[in-house]
Amino acid sequence: MELTDEQLNKVEELAGLLFPISDIALMINVDSDVLREEISNKQTIVSKKYYHAKLAVIAKLRRQEIEQAELGSNTSIELVSRYINEQKHDE
Repeated sequence: MELTDEQLNKVEELAGLLFPISDIALMINVDSDVLREEISNKQTIVSKKYYHAKLAVIAKLRRQEIEQAELGSNTSIELVSRYINEQKHDE
């Protein structure tokens, strides 16, 4: 699948706003199944842009959760504990 620079930038922008792939496909006027397949192939530029943007937002939110946990938020402490367990499990 060949996407224009404009479409690639739009994928990155919308992924950073946590839109689902089907919505992104509609916004850039491509078939959602084809886009989903391209994104699932971690070697494609669209996949790299999609996951980079998505993970950047997740990292920002996790940083905020850690800050809230340090301030004593019980909900944040629970979430951060889950993050730690996920990380340990993946090591």
